[in-house]
Amino acid sequence: MDPHTVISVVVPLENDSDILDAFLADLSRTMSGGFRFYEIILVDDGSTDATRQTVDRLLKDVSRVRYLRLSRSFGREVALSAGIESAIGDYVVTLDPTGDPVAAIPELIAVCRTNGGIVHGVALNPRLRSGVREFLGNLFRRYCNRRLGVELKRGAEDFRAMSRQAVNALLQVRVQSRYLRVLTLTLGYHHEFFPYRREERLERPKRSSFTSEAATAIDLLAANTRHPLRVVTLAGLTGAVLNLLYACYVVWIYLAKPNVVAGWTTLSLQQSGMFFFICLILAVLSEYVGTILGEVRSRPLYFIGHEANSSVLLEDTVHSSIVKESTEEVAS
Repeated sequence: MDPHTVISVVVPLENDSDILDAFLADLSRTMSGGFRFYEIILVDDGSTDATRQTVDRLLKDVSRVRYLRLSRSFGREVALSAGIESAIGDYVVTLDPTGDPVAAIPELIAVCRTNGGIVHGVALNPRLRSGVREFLGNLFRRYCNRRLGVELKRGAEDFRAMSRQAVNALLQVRVQSRYLRVLTLTLGYHHEFFPYRREERLERPKRSSFTSEAATAIDLLAANTRHPLRVVTLAGLTGAVLNLLYACYVVWIYLAKPNVVAGWTTLSLQQSGMFFFICLILAVLSEYVGTILGEVRSRPLYFIGHEANSSVLLEDTVHSSIVKESTEEVAS
């Protein structure tokens, strides 16, 4: 590897003060042992425990760490996006501090450097879920594979390495609903999968709720595919055609049957005509709503409420080459 290659490691934090000391020590030891230039970006997603105090203490001892604290909790995906946007490295690594192995980072970067693009970590021992959630998860992955054209694997986590080219492309995507496990797959860059084993650092691993996972799935589909709206469009057109056929049937009954009850023909035509136009309008509106969703996405993703750095960000050889005061006179 080019000795001047810069590696950025983005770590989202959410009430992780209990594991920060050991995790940051392992991460710093791994990075300093394998790379000359690197930075560690800790993104605090509005933690309510002692995360900020713990980081402030660690910044005095651990070098090359940048700490970003979001003004409130925006969710893990936005926290990761904030760190990626702030990263300056030629390769950017993201990982979950509660379970992703820091010792595997050099190998992950080596794979990414060989082929470029994005390397996605796939846990061989993924988090366990109930039978119902596992079944629904499989259905969702199949739907994504078919409708979004991405290979969303079971066990795919936030452990990934991205080249600078892929990061620059990712930063151009400004959709509000972000799910990086899918978004990074839709960029079109070369990607491959990196098997690894999670090493839980918490005694009781965090588990996301079914409600939050369902909301994420809905946001993901709404942001990345118009297929649900197309289903509504198809249903509206089907209803319109059926009501039109029913109107023809009513007219045929009126002309063919001599003993039709008075008022039945008028009432039936009125109802079929009304539902025909309602279904048709619903189909047209669905298409316009889908178009508007694709166009209107300009709000900022997050706001940074606090930022701090390590007391040392550059290695000594680089730091010594920077003069504090120049004695050269500038020619006029």
